[in-house]
Amino acid sequence: MNKSKSTTSKTTLPATRSVASQADIHQSVYNAIVEHRLLPGTKLSEERVAELFAVSRTQVRGALQRLAVEQLVTLIPNRGAFVTMPSADEARDVLGVRRTLEPAVVARLIERIEAGKAPTAVKQLRALVKREQQAHARDDRRQAVRLSGDFHVLLAELSGSSILSRLMRELTPLTCLAILTFEAPTAVACPNDEHALLIDAIEARDPKTAAQLMVEHLRHIENALKLDAQAVQEVDLADVLFG
Repeated sequence: MNKSKSTTSKTTLPATRSVASQADIHQSVYNAIVEHRLLPGTKLSEERVAELFAVSRTQVRGALQRLAVEQLVTLIPNRGAFVTMPSADEARDVLGVRRTLEPAVVARLIERIEAGKAPTAVKQLRALVKREQQAHARDDRRQAVRLSGDFHVLLAELSGSSILSRLMRELTPLTCLAILTFEAPTAVACPNDEHALLIDAIEARDPKTAAQLMVEHLRHIENALKLDAQAVQEVDLADVLFG
């Protein structure tokens, strides 16, 4: 396993940056993970993060502790906080849970559509996938990756289940960490044509096909992972959090 040390450059921030809260710090790190900018194994120095956000280390510590509860950050005594680097088994577990969960999501959504409880669901999903395709067309990887994750979260939200929605919001960044740990950072997590096919099955109110497509979609993601190797690249915290 090849682990290189993360760098923390002295890039300065604009003097006009507003004072950040713990929530702002949490959201910035979260966004950097789901947009594939912040890599597993990166050290999140309290001192450096506090400098970047112009806040106290106490505020940074609170944000890092919340991220640790969400398993996005690992706190190591006497060493500090690091972006979580999942093991191969943990990566398989995350995608295995999703293969169990998401077929139920699409089946429940189809039931709601048939009952007239989600009349705009297909329209919302197609609009999101259109934005995802446009992001790909203009080579905006950051936006494309975020929208790819948002698609799966939106499916859960449209299913009408707060529990399924919460689980998907938790699993999405964990999936990003698995992809970043075991796949080249330039690879695309979710082929958007597969998203479009899923919507077609949902619109046709075909739960069997929709569930099958979802399982195949998630297996494609897992099969793309290089579960026998891990690599950590050097990053600049200022670039990934504010770039």
